[in-house]
Formats: sequence, C-alpha cells, structure tokens
Amino acid sequence: MAESGGSVVQLNEYAGVLKRGARLIGGVVLAGAVVGTLLLVVQPRSYVAEARVQVRPIVADSDDPNLDLGRQIDMDTEGVIARSQRVAERALALRGAADELGVDDLAATEVAASADGLEADQGAVRAAMAQTSVETVRDSTVLAFTAEAASASRAQAVAQSTAVAYLAFRSEQALSAGESSRARLARREAALIDELRLLRTEAPGVLAYAEISKKQELTVIGSTFANLEGLSVDPGVVISDAALPSAPEGTPLIAGPIMGGLLGLVVALGGVFLLDRTDDRLRRGRQELSALGVPLLGEAPVGRIQPGATGGSPSKIFPVNTTGGDAYRRLQGTVLFNLDRENRSLILVAGVTSTQAATSVAANLAVNAARAGRRTLVVGADMRNAQLGRHLGLPAVSSGLSDVILDGALLSEAIQGVDGFDDLDLLGSGTNVDQPTDVLQNEAFGRLMSAVQADFDLVVVEAPPIMKVADAVDAAGFCDGVVLVAEQGRDSRQAIADSVDQLRAVGSEVVGIVVTDDA
Repeated sequence: MAESGGSVVQLNEYAGVLKRGARLIGGVVLAGAVVGTLLLVVQPRSYVAEARVQVRPIVADSDDPNLDLGRQIDMDTEGVIARSQRVAERALALRGAADELGVDDLAATEVAASADGLEADQGAVRAAMAQTSVETVRDSTVLAFTAEAASASRAQAVAQSTAVAYLAFRSEQALSAGESSRARLARREAALIDELRLLRTEAPGVLAYAEISKKQELTVIGSTFANLEGLSVDPGVVISDAALPSAPEGTPLIAGPIMGGLLGLVVALGGVFLLDRTDDRLRRGRQELSALGVPLLGEAPVGRIQPGATGGSPSKIFPVNTTGGDAYRRLQGTVLFNLDRENRSLILVAGVTSTQAATSVAANLAVNAARAGRRTLVVGADMRNAQLGRHLGLPAVSSGLSDVILDGALLSEAIQGVDGFDDLDLLGSGTNVDQPTDVLQNEAFGRLMSAVQADFDLVVVEAPPIMKVADAVDAAGFCDGVVLVAEQGRDSRQAIADSVDQLRAVGSEVVGIVVTDDA
C-alpha cells in the first residue's frame, strides 16, 4: 500500500510540473509545428510519373508460332536504347510538336510528322535525360519510364513522350533495317541476273556449275524477299500511360506540423522537467519542507490589499463557508492545537520574503481564533509596511505599538476593537515608525508582550519578512514561537531554510510553516 501511495505522489508531482509548464509546452509545440511546416514548404517538391511499355520482337509471318519470342529481345540492350540521346531528342520533338498542334496524343500521325521537322535543343535534351530513368520490370519484357519534375504536368509529359519516342525510334530502326536489306538484296539479284546472262551468251546450251550456283542464290534471295515482305514491324505498345501525379513525392505537408509538433513536445517536456529540477522555488510544500524538519501547518490563500486602497476599505478577511475561510479555519485549529499542547499563546507570524502574505495569514488566523471564542489580540509589528489595519478593514489610528514603547502612550488607548468580532482587538504599528529596531529590540516590547499575553487567550504578532530585515528575528525572541509564511512558487527552498536557521540561531522555536498562494 505504501508503494502505491508513493506512486500516486509521484504522479501528482509530474502532473503539477506539466500544469506549471503548460504555457511553455504549448508555445514550444506550436513553434515546432510552424517550423516543421515551413521546412517542408521551402523544401523543393518534385512530382513523379511513370509510363510502361511492353516490348515486342520484330518477327516474320513465316516464323514458328511456338518460338519463344522473349528470347529474341535483349532487355538490357533495349534499356540502353530507351535511355539514349536519340530517344530523348525524339521525345522533346514530340512534346514540341504536340504543343504547337494543340494535340494531346503524342502518338498521333500528325504529331510524328511535325516532330520530324523540329530540331531539339541539346540543353533541354540533357535536362530531360537527367529527369528520366528507365528500368526493366523483373522477369518481363516491360520497360518502366519514370520522370521526375518540379511540376506534375511536366513529369507526365516527359514520361509519356519518352515511352512513345522509344517505340517510334524502335519502329523506325526496324523499317530502316528492312529497307536496307531489300536494297542490298535487290542489288545482288541484279548482279546475279547479269552474270547468268553473260554465262548463257558465252556457252549457250551448256548448264555449267556456276550457273546452277547462281540460280540457287537467286532462289535464296527470293525467299529472303518474301520474308522481308512478311516482316511484322510491331515495336511494342504503351500498356500504362503516364498519369498526372496528384501529389508531390516525399513527405506530405501535413507531416510537417505533426513531426514538428511532436519534436517540440519532446523538447518542451524535457525542458520543463529540467527547469523544474533546477528551479529552487517552493512547489510541493509537504514533500519539500519535510527535509527542514519543520511541519507544514497548512496551505492558505492570500487576500491582497489592492494599490490605492485607503483606510476603511473592505477587509481582506475570508468569510465563513468559503474556500479561503475553510482553509484558515483548519489552519487556526492546527496552530492552536500545537500551542495548547505546550501551553503557549504568543506567536509571531513572519514571511520569508513577502510582506502581504504574512499580514494576510496573521489577520485571518486571528479572526478565526476569535470566531472560535478565543479572546485574541493581533499586533502590527511590521512598522515598515503597516497594512494590518487595512486587512481588517479598520481606519488609520493615531497611536499604536511604537507610541506605547517609545512615547509612553497608554496601551488601553492604543488597542482598538475590530468591528464584527467581539473577541478580536488590534494593536496597530503606531505613528512613530521611523526606527522599528528601537521598538522591537527594546526590553519594553518584551514586557508589553508579557502584559498582553496575560490579558488575552491568544496574541498574534505580525512581523516583516525575515530575509529582508532583522525586525522579525528581533521580535521572535519575545514570543513563544514563530509561524513562518512561505509563498508557493515565489519563495525558494534555500530562502526558507535560511529563515528557519536564523530563527533557530536566536533560540526561537518554529512552530511550523504555512504555504500560501494568491486567492
């Protein structure tokens, strides 16, 4: 069970860290998303289109129909041809002709005829060759023509035109080879006929061996002519036209903010937890204060006097049955329990670095003690910042603590009642506040505290911050104990520890610490 409780505490601590760093985390995540988006936007985008060609063998009608035609195609050679400059020049010419004619079909007869008269720019040819790649689809006679360009239409046009240009080039080469063969055979046939005529003239009626040989060759030439006439010039077919790419290649734009945001989240979380570990300010009262050996009396809000408020303004006392009122009622019960246990009734309330926090705690603690039926006196010993009366909603008075100690004013005249609380009285700071040290280090102050302690069930002395002036340490020696007030998120743990050490150095007992935050 203890282990489970420890886990809950850790989870609460982590949740607190995340809550405090929520703005930082949100800002860094947003910045990461923006940066990720910008990086993808400025990155060059490219579109890829692909066309596929089924390469077919060029065969004669007399060829065996069971012949493995695939073996007649050397796909490595076809790939070299497809990547050649001649094919790239033809593809560029086809695109130019199609643009001039306003025709989309690059294989159209009029496009091919118009392309024959165009001269390709070699710079554009090299650029197109750099944009195009040709690969053989494994275990097939299919060539894949892939083009990559900055625009979708350009990629589509380059891939499609290169595929069409390759087939046109292959067809032209086959027809050209056939015409060359026919011309060569025709020349040889004419030469053989002339040679036979000459033989017959020189030795008529005699069937010489030479004549038989030439007639046999003429028969072979005739058969070859027949094969050439039956030649099927089918270079192949585009089995997959290049489609217009719908989106650029690479990382989609939506991934930019997502990846940037995630990276920002990781960085922000690491930064928040690192800052939390290096931040010495008080965050988790009970866990952090336990190392000082001082109990946490409770947590309470602070009712602050607004700038420009005057005497007689509404008090900063939390009403009954409110969140703040309930917090101070619990705090009053804890403090009185600790005091009653050791028969003490005179306590000093001082902040670590804050004036208003200690004033608010002193005033509300005194009020709740009075509500509980304790005859209570609250003493304003913070003469550098006399705000106690204003917290209680009282107007400024002519005499107080400093007047009683230094000027001999009557205590009965300096103490005033607090409206609405029959058991609560106030001894304000007074009018002679130029030398607070002369008041708080004066033996008369000690005697005064003893006198009022005899007349009241509880005396609460409000004092200035310990880490700013020595007044609180001076006054602490005349009190039964000290309630230290630390502001969560403002006072550092080191400052709290130093305050406790200063009080203990003069023999004062720290009853406990109250942790405050703004109401």
